[in-house]
Amino acid sequence: MTLLSNTFAVFLLATLAVYYICPKRFQWMCLLAASIVFYAFSGIGNLAFIMGSALVTFLAAAIVSNINATLKEKKAQVSKDDFKPLKKRAQTRKRFVLIAMLALNVGILFYLKYWRVLVGSKTLLLPLGISYYTLQAIGYFMDVYNGKIGRETNFARFLLFISFFPQLIMGPINRYGVQGEQLKSGHDFDFENIKHGVMLILYGALKKYLVADMLYTRIGAILDPGYENLPGCVIAFAILMYAVYQYADFSGGIDMFLGVAELFGISMQPNFRQPYFSTSIANFWQRWHISLGQWMRDYVFYPFALSSPMQALGKWCGSHLGKHFARVLPACAANILVFMLVGVWHGPELHFFVWGLYNGLLIALSDILRPVFEKMNAALHVNTKSRAWRLFRIARTFFLVNIGWYFDRIVDVRQSFVYLKDTFLRFGNPKVLLSKLYLRDIMGPISNFESQIICVVLGSLVMLAVSILKERNVDVYAAIQKRSIAVRWGAYYAMLILVILSFTFSAGDAGFMYARY
Repeated sequence: MTLLSNTFAVFLLATLAVYYICPKRFQWMCLLAASIVFYAFSGIGNLAFIMGSALVTFLAAAIVSNINATLKEKKAQVSKDDFKPLKKRAQTRKRFVLIAMLALNVGILFYLKYWRVLVGSKTLLLPLGISYYTLQAIGYFMDVYNGKIGRETNFARFLLFISFFPQLIMGPINRYGVQGEQLKSGHDFDFENIKHGVMLILYGALKKYLVADMLYTRIGAILDPGYENLPGCVIAFAILMYAVYQYADFSGGIDMFLGVAELFGISMQPNFRQPYFSTSIANFWQRWHISLGQWMRDYVFYPFALSSPMQALGKWCGSHLGKHFARVLPACAANILVFMLVGVWHGPELHFFVWGLYNGLLIALSDILRPVFEKMNAALHVNTKSRAWRLFRIARTFFLVNIGWYFDRIVDVRQSFVYLKDTFLRFGNPKVLLSKLYLRDIMGPISNFESQIICVVLGSLVMLAVSILKERNVDVYAAIQKRSIAVRWGAYYAMLILVILSFTFSAGDAGFMYARY
């Protein structure tokens, strides 16, 4: 069931009607039934995987929660000396449950997503959203494990948290402590939620269909054949298109699904915060795919950086290399690990691993060399608080991010290095980009070429304007609502017309890029 289909439209309208007609105490059941139906459309057999993951996590969290509760009772009943062995045994039991839960959840994910590559088989198909709901289930368990939240005692409600249909295709990776209560609570019909949700859906559709889908085939036509003699300017142009495409596709899809959830009065976590205005690589990954970054921070980065081996490394560095290295080296190692895992999470292919390693090393080096950069700025009398310096940092970060996109987009790692070399050493004459005949020689016959360019430019200008306003802390939706009725409806119709226009010139729905991860 694709988002751009009559089936989904009927499904959504029917779910909304039942949701707001039924008593509020039954609304969560309506959402659960709708989520199961939605998931069944991806393959009835896939239900076994998501239900199995939910059941394993639910039972594991229940066991750990009981261990925590029993330990808390014992602490009040016995002496401090007697409590220590009880705590140690409880920790051992909890770790056993943790390992079993991870083995089952990650084992299924590994088998379905990576085994086909290791054995050279292409026969396994991924269940819808398995990469997302697996991380979401593990995050819930870890929060119960660490005593941050209480466990959910109703399996059906927990299954809803795992399978809530707007989050299934491409996230975000929601937290139970934030979203669990929203899903259980009843919601009154609120026309403001409907307006806001529709606005988000329209804006997301504009990014997805007016920009991303128009660029999809153009990028592939340049980068996929593996041309040996492409001028560097053409390669760089394709990578820049990919930077726009990936943001428009992923953030557009997220906006649409956030909008769908908003129709039911449920707020999911935003996944983007103007990433191309970032002033460093670390800052970029705090703004891009936010929910994945926060998941990795809480469940991989901190546990690893604060582990005994990393603490020992920090102490050794403090004694031999100084306070700076004592502080940054454990974090650098943790960042490299995190981004290698993020790369592997995207897929089992080598180019994803290289892309993750590239980002992890960049962040690690920037932390290690920070004192050097600060001394250089002081020597050159750079005003680090000036607007010019901020613009330079944004441009520098954008440049470094786009180098990373070579490894992300180009499947053959060797080819990505060749293209990088050609970009810098065989740039060529940028005027060839203005030659429609030259582009047609590369891409083959192109229908509606000029119309598609106009669509992409219009959509990109809208995205840029909205991003600038948001970066200045302007609530764009609230600002529109304060305008006259003509302005409000003009904004709605303008987006709707642009989206409809995109269907006229697009080659078709290219699907969501991040749904493949």
